[in-house]
Amino acid sequence: MIRINLLREPRQKPKTERRVPGKILAVIAAVAVVAAAGGALWTFRASLFRKAPPSQKREITVNKEAAPSTFAKSSMLEDVVKEVSEEGRKISADGILHLAYGELSSPEKIDYEVLFAKNVVELLGRAVPGGIGLRSLEADNFQTLYAVGLAPSREMVENVFATLKAHNVTLLPRPLTQITANRSGGYRFALTGKTDFGLNLTDSMVDAPLPPNVDLARTLQSFVKTARENSITFVKMPSKVSGEKVGAYFRYVYLWSGTGTYKNFARFVAALHQARQYVAFKRISINALSGANVKIESRVIVTTRE
Repeated sequence: MIRINLLREPRQKPKTERRVPGKILAVIAAVAVVAAAGGALWTFRASLFRKAPPSQKREITVNKEAAPSTFAKSSMLEDVVKEVSEEGRKISADGILHLAYGELSSPEKIDYEVLFAKNVVELLGRAVPGGIGLRSLEADNFQTLYAVGLAPSREMVENVFATLKAHNVTLLPRPLTQITANRSGGYRFALTGKTDFGLNLTDSMVDAPLPPNVDLARTLQSFVKTARENSITFVKMPSKVSGEKVGAYFRYVYLWSGTGTYKNFARFVAALHQARQYVAFKRISINALSGANVKIESRVIVTTRE
């Protein structure tokens, strides 16, 4: 369970935000905007995050043609790595495939993509303690994490950065990742990190097949139903952006937006996993509104088979 509360700061003269193209400039602009004006923030209560249930141990079979798995227990971090198979792929004792996203095979990439949103939610639950407020959070292209927020002390932010690094997030240098003293007290921070969760080959859904292409409409209906059951209010229903056939797979990209609380969004992601819905969040953008409410904008990929 997650509790998200609004952090309010002393009112300051508002300034107009200006959009700047490009990811790096967007993060810098976000820092400047937050530093200049208070704005809404939401705070994490890491101890209230629901932990993933322990996975059962089972024998691992490396198969390039295996159907995609679903969300991994990303808290597994092993120092002992062994070489397996003729391709020399690195798999830890707990079955985590340690390869960068770009080095994975096509079926493995599908697995990693479906894992990504839940890995991000669980990582933030471990890394961000109560008292730290976030104004914006973004995860992009299954590889990059951005955040802008406020903390009461520099030490708290440094601990967040250290935890992210310990979970294989490479933080980029200033000004993309930085801590700045706030005139009204506390510290503002921005972070930009490259994620590397690894791929959990022991997940219980590793042998489950993708849904057939004829069930695409049903998959989208289930996605919408699960969102609503977790108190996500749609502002824009999922609309198709693109679609293509890649080998034996069909890949469809949909754009949607909605409102709720961060707790609602985290529950939604967990519920997709529990319902075995193969929807991958290619882009997640969450921005604080008023109270505990946040605005959610996302691109998702639905992958089906012939």
